Amino acid sequence: MIRINGRFIFVGKTKEKYVIQALDKYCKILKKYGNIEICEIKAEKFFDNLSNYKKKESQKILKNINENSFKIFLDLKGKEFSSEQLASHFSNLFSQGIFKFDFIIGGAYGFDDSILKQADLIWKLSDLTFNHQMIRIILMEQFYRILSIINGENYHH
Repeated sequence: MIRINGRFIFVGKTKEKYVIQALDKYCKILKKYGNIEICEIKAEKFFDNLSNYKKKESQKILKNINENSFKIFLDLKGKEFSSEQLASHFSNLFSQGIFKFDFIIGGAYGFDDSILKQADLIWKLSDLTFNHQMIRIILMEQFYRILSIINGENYHH
């Protein structure tokens, strides 16, 4: 079985009790594959300048990203994958010796373009719009699904 080091970096506090419970569930499930950590970054207060807001938030994110990790940003500008395609992509990364990942979900207004240059992968989960609380659960579930596919395990939870 592969051993990974996964960090989920979220801008803003997880507020809803059901979201916290779901994230806890996926952290426990994912621990069988290695170290899993959730890092929450305080969201910037938005006043009147979207560009400055995004730059400030991006600076906070960059301070929390591990330089040696494979950086995956969730963004509408990203590439879409099926679960099987993503499992194949991760399988290729594992074969290259890449086992350390940072998954980053930005704030309500997205990322400053400059931070996306730091990405090893920009991933678009869907054309659908989800709130920032729900997308955290979906991301962790998809990562669990990917690892289950790679390991030939049943992933229906």
